[in-house]
Amino acid sequence: MAKGTKREGAQRVLDAHRSRANLNRRLVVGIVAAVTIAGGIFWLTRWEFAVAALLIFGLLLQFAHERMTVILDAHFLTGLKDLGWDAGTELDDAKIETLTDMVER
Repeated sequence: MAKGTKREGAQRVLDAHRSRANLNRRLVVGIVAAVTIAGGIFWLTRWEFAVAALLIFGLLLQFAHERMTVILDAHFLTGLKDLGWDAGTELDDAKIETLTDMVER
């Protein structure tokens, strides 16, 4: 796999950071949708089917959340590697500003 440029690495780190911030909001939307659909199933059929649907939706949401977390962590670490930064680097406001400047150049 070809090594990316520093600009691509900075963009990858910023994208992973922003996506990680949005991940919990997306999870809440998924939970609300699952509960709404399970409520409709409860209203139309028996309560056992609604509980089963809620459990299945919960498992799917958990799998999707874990998968996205792993993917975002991998993108973040790959971007840090392209930048030549340490893998344990924490992003603060100054580093985010530095990355934004790198991308805009």
